[in-house]
Amino acid sequence: MPRRGVIATLAMMAAGLCLLFPAGCGNEKALSFRQAQITHIRQSVVKVYVTIQRPDYRMPWQGGRPGGGTGTGFLIAGRRILTNAHIISDASQIQVQKDGDSRLWPARVAAVAHDCDLALLTVDDPVFFESMSHLPIAESMPTLNDEVTVYGYPLGGDRLSITRGVVSRLDYGVYVHSGVDQHLVMQVDAAINPGNSGGPVIFRKQVVGVAFQGLEMAENIGYVIPVPVVRRFLEDMQDDQYHGYPELGALCFSRRNEALMKALQLPATDNGPVVMYVDPYGNAYGRLNARDVLLTIDDHPIQDDGTVLMNGNSVDFHEIIELKQHGTTVRFEVWRDMQRITVEVPLSVPDDPFIFRTRYDQTPECVMMAGLVFTVLTRNHFTLLGRDWSDRYAAQWLYFSQYAKMDNLYKQFDEFVVLSNILPHPVNTHCHGFRHGIVTGANGHPVRNLADLRQALESPTNGFHIIQFAGLQDWMVLPADEVRKAETEIASSYELPDPEAP
Repeated sequence: MPRRGVIATLAMMAAGLCLLFPAGCGNEKALSFRQAQITHIRQSVVKVYVTIQRPDYRMPWQGGRPGGGTGTGFLIAGRRILTNAHIISDASQIQVQKDGDSRLWPARVAAVAHDCDLALLTVDDPVFFESMSHLPIAESMPTLNDEVTVYGYPLGGDRLSITRGVVSRLDYGVYVHSGVDQHLVMQVDAAINPGNSGGPVIFRKQVVGVAFQGLEMAENIGYVIPVPVVRRFLEDMQDDQYHGYPELGALCFSRRNEALMKALQLPATDNGPVVMYVDPYGNAYGRLNARDVLLTIDDHPIQDDGTVLMNGNSVDFHEIIELKQHGTTVRFEVWRDMQRITVEVPLSVPDDPFIFRTRYDQTPECVMMAGLVFTVLTRNHFTLLGRDWSDRYAAQWLYFSQYAKMDNLYKQFDEFVVLSNILPHPVNTHCHGFRHGIVTGANGHPVRNLADLRQALESPTNGFHIIQFAGLQDWMVLPADEVRKAETEIASSYELPDPEAP
C-alpha cells in the first residue's frame, strides 16, 4: 500500500477510536482546562491569620484575653483582598499567606462593613502581588440547582480545600455577624466550616458569592453572601468611604384579611402589604403612614406577602432598597384614603442608637464610681448574662432593646445606661440587687445618656449619691464622703487609674 494510503488509513482508525470513545479523547483536554482554572483561582485565594482581642464589657477599661483565628480571602481588582468582616473584627494583627508560600505577609483593613459582614484588606508590600491574579466578580447570581465551587481553608488543615455543591435556596435572612441586619442569602449544599469564611464561591470562572456562615444543626448546608450584596459593598466603597445601608423603617404585614380589605376599600385587582408601623429614625418617617398599602416599588408590583419578582426570583421588596446607595430615592405607589398616590422616599443611612447591632472595633465607654461600672447597653451586653436568662434583668434588656421606639422610650433616652458590673468593696455591698439595671436618673437629674450620668455624679444630693433604675421603686443611695475615700483603694485593688492622680 502506498505510504500516503497507510497514513490515511491510520488517521481514519484514530478518528474512529475517538468516535467510539469521545469522553476518553476529550477528558485530557477537559482535565487540563479544569486544572488551569483551579490553578488560576489558587493563585488568588489567601489564608488569613488574625490575632484578636475583644473588649471586656464587664471591665471596659481593659482588653479581653487575646486569641487567634484563621479565615480565607481572595484577590479582586485594585489589589484588594475581599473577606468577611467577622474574620478581622477586633483584630490587633492580620497576616495573609498565599497558597504554596510559607511566608506570612502583614495586612491591614482598608474597609469594613459590619452590617453585611464584608471587609477589604490590603498588603503594603507590592512584592506580595507578584504571580497573583485577581478574580472577576460576576454580574448576576446563579440560579437554583446550578453547581458552584467553594474555595477556602477550613480548620484542621493548612491546604486549600475545594468543595462543590448546588444552589439550593435564595432567601432574605439575618446575618449573624451583626445580629440584626437582613440581606439576601444564597444557600448551597456544600459544608462551610470555620476557616472557610471569606472564601470565593465560583460559578463559570467568576465569583458569585463569599462563604460566610454555616448551620450547626445540619450537615452540608452553607450560606453565601451573594453577588448583589458583594457588588453593592464595592460600589459603596468607590469614594473610599463606607456609608452603609439605608433603612426604610416601615414594618408591614400581609394583607390577606378580607375584613381589612373591605375596611381599606382596596380594589380587588390590587395587591400589597399594609404598613403597620413607621420607625421614627427610618427614611419612611413622615412619608409613609400606618394603614398605607404598598402597591409597587420602583414600578415592581408588590405581592400581599411583601415579595417582588426580580430576575425570575421572588424576593422581599426590601431587596430593591438593599441595592440602592445612600443619597438615592425609592418610589412607591400607595393606596391611601381610598386613592392611589405616588410617594418618593429619599434614602439615607440613619444615625440610630436604637439599632442594637453587635459592636466591633471599638472600646466601650464607661463611667465608674465606688466600684460601680456603668456602660451603654449594646447587643454585646447579652453575653454578660451567659446562659442565665432567669436573671430578672434579661427580660428588661430584651424589652428595652426591641421596643424602644415602638413604645416611645426613645423620647426619654438617647441611649440606655446600665450598671454592667460591680467591683466588690465594703462601700457597695448593698448595691448588688441593682446589677444589670437600667439607669433613669441620678442625683435629681434625668439620665438620657452616659454623659448625663457622668455630669450628675459630680454633684451629690445633700451628701449622697442617689441613683434611680427603671422598674424599681427603691433607689441606690451611697454616702458621697465614703465613696470619695474608697475610690483610691478600689483603683489600687483593681488596677484602675488613680482618680487622684494628675
